[in-house]
Amino acid sequence: MHGFLLGESIFIPASHGRALRARAGDQLRLVDLEGQQVGDLVAWRDGDPAEYFSPAHTVTQNWRITLRVGDTLATNRRNDMFRVVADTVGRHDLIVPCCDAEAYLRRYHLTDHRSCKTNLQEAVAALGLDYPVEGERAINIFMHNRLGAAGEMIYETPGHGPGSHLQLECLMDVVVAVSACPQDRSPTNGGTCTPMQLERWTPTT
Repeated sequence: MHGFLLGESIFIPASHGRALRARAGDQLRLVDLEGQQVGDLVAWRDGDPAEYFSPAHTVTQNWRITLRVGDTLATNRRNDMFRVVADTVGRHDLIVPCCDAEAYLRRYHLTDHRSCKTNLQEAVAALGLDYPVEGERAINIFMHNRLGAAGEMIYETPGHGPGSHLQLECLMDVVVAVSACPQDRSPTNGGTCTPMQLERWTPTT
């Protein structure tokens, strides 16, 4: 990336999560390595877990449930946390909470299935932090769903291919965690869960 150096590149194994710290001015790039994979992202202001990325506040910040290049992602205090710099997919979900153990038990009667919430909790803990992970605070990056004629939520198989990415500019110092979603019971990940890459780029000036 012109004007930036790669500061960190983290491989996220399929159905697992990873986390990092980034400073204001850094850019984050989430890459789908094999295609059709959803990544669930949560974030906090570094040093203040009471301020966190909020999908609901982001919707009212941009006055739509979709994201476009140039849009900002907001915190629960209505501060700008990220700006969308590049987006090769253009499909993300700001409505559905990330999957959790209770969802797999309730919907599929599974008691030992990995979940995005568990992945994100493990990732944050690996940084030595005790930041709270709540499913409704996640954005489901690359997730293809739509509202039906009766208002129902329809999950679709993603159509994006390998190398697809979302790039965000950090507008404050942040802690970010990403889960390579383990949902293999719906079309969410095209039926197969695959790995992702999380990159942090730092400005050269």
